[in-house]
Amino acid sequence: MYTCVICRFETELDDVIAPVASGRCVCLRCYARETETALPMPKALRQDVSATLAASTAY
Repeated sequence: MYTCVICRFETELDDVIAPVASGRCVCLRCYARETETALPMPKALRQDVSATLAASTAY
């Protein structure tokens, strides 16, 4: 696990930008926010994800 130097949350290697050996990095969410390249999730996709998560917790 790496720790983002901006938000301080632990981040998986798949979601890391510029990791260093000391375990510090910049996470993808902070990178997108700081570079103003973040894209909003479409409403239909957000609804599908919510419905899928709700259905998966019912079992």
